[in-house]
Amino acid sequence: MDGLLPFLARLSTVGDAEEIRLDFSGLRRVSPGALVALVATVTRWLRQRRRVTFLNLNRCAITGYLQRMDVLKCCGADLPEDFTRHDSLGRFVPVRLVGHDVEKIGNEMAGCLAPGGEEYEHPNASLYDLAWYVFTETANNARQHSGGLGYASAQVARSEGLLRLAVADNGKGIRQSFIDAGLSWAENLTDGEAILKALAPKVSSKGRPSNEGVGLTLVSGLARQTRGWLLVVSGSGVVRMNPGGNAEILPFPEAGRYNGTLVVTAFRQKSATDFAGLLHDAKLQSGLLRAGAQGGRFLP
Repeated sequence: MDGLLPFLARLSTVGDAEEIRLDFSGLRRVSPGALVALVATVTRWLRQRRRVTFLNLNRCAITGYLQRMDVLKCCGADLPEDFTRHDSLGRFVPVRLVGHDVEKIGNEMAGCLAPGGEEYEHPNASLYDLAWYVFTETANNARQHSGGLGYASAQVARSEGLLRLAVADNGKGIRQSFIDAGLSWAENLTDGEAILKALAPKVSSKGRPSNEGVGLTLVSGLARQTRGWLLVVSGSGVVRMNPGGNAEILPFPEAGRYNGTLVVTAFRQKSATDFAGLLHDAKLQSGLLRAGAQGGRFLP
């Protein structure tokens, strides 16, 4: 995640320019978080009727990868493909628009990260459920609260044993969502403080306290339980949670900002061996279950 924030800061330097040129000649490596943030940002520019030009794709070392991940297609800069596409199952999920079919995309994301896990007794079943929950909760947040378009992607890094999921939108951001919901206390928050508030149990931009603000709360709870990483970027705010479970506000490099919300989570495959217990504990910690409740019953 170290290179992601400088990349986002670079995207924010275009200001109000009517014509934007993106030079890909020096691009060597990119994460799912950067991919969805790029697509969401370019989509925002295009909706604002700005001109966006992709330069030097013929000199980019990973143009084929960008094509396989459907980045260029989503940005309206599609190129002829000089390769054969193969099944991405178990390796990656190309960038997808988050619409009303969140559960369907969730199945695709989980199926990529944990092939065969849709079968109840499969060894990857717990990992499949974990990936599905993380994605659908995060994606529903993007679709319901942002006021913009959301995009998602995932990738498996076998050499590191890491699973990465990322969701980005080009909407109004967390703090503004709180303000628009009529929550007066949000006016005095920084963007970073608003992110921390969104991670807290039962805090929602819908303006109602019960069973509404579960998305980021549950995702952060699962990140803690799996000793994973979580990064949330919204406006000028950056909050990172390390494997120890501590969430901290970070400075945005070069006074950058991200117009929307980006959520990136990564966890090690071996950390999800007991998903039922992890999810139950995460729900307890986020206030969604009464202590001693059985069978995953939610609070009324």
